[in-house]
Amino acid sequence: MKARQVAAAHAVWGGALVATSRSVFREQREMAAVGTALGVRHVVQAAVTLAKPESTRWMWIIDAAHGVSMLGLTAVAPRWRTFALTGAASAATWAFAARKAR
Repeated sequence: MKARQVAAAHAVWGGALVATSRSVFREQREMAAVGTALGVRHVVQAAVTLAKPESTRWMWIIDAAHGVSMLGLTAVAPRWRTFALTGAASAATWAFAARKAR
């Protein structure tokens, strides 16, 4: 997979999160805000990668750091554990894809 393909996937995923977070988490404003913020991060990351494909060599670090932060969240916030573990697995997948695209 090439850097532009990973960036396009980031953009699609981020756009989907932004577009659906409020409707999926209607009753949970906090979750909707988190989903929207995460979606915006993916879109921004995709834009940076598309503008400068050589930046992909650093983008995997952002995803890896997100994954590590989600593992930390599981330790301190049991309420968020399921979402944090899902986020960590997702971030690991993104980090792997970006690292391979270098």
